[in-house]
Amino acid sequence: MGRIIAFFTMVLVGFLLILFSISNRAPVSLDFWPLPFTKPVPVYSIVIATAVLAFLAGGIVAWYSGGRARRRARLASRRAHNLEKDLSTLNERIDDLEKKRKSES
Repeated sequence: MGRIIAFFTMVLVGFLLILFSISNRAPVSLDFWPLPFTKPVPVYSIVIATAVLAFLAGGIVAWYSGGRARRRARLASRRAHNLEKDLSTLNERIDDLEKKRKSES
């Protein structure tokens, strides 16, 4: 349910961003403060660039916050693999001992 709500929210935000871009094409002067440069750019380009940067920043934050869970999953996977290997080794040893016991009887 949460994914559906997130999807529709993203579609709504995208739609509003497109509407904003269509209706705000007037140029504004973008001032690069410490430098003596100004550049005329459309308003929507600033908004879209900010939205893209916010999306990337959110992705980076989400990736970092999931790091602990990914590390635990990796360790659990390695542990399970090692335990499966140990189990197969022990099963082979049990089979060998049973064969040896049967041959002695």
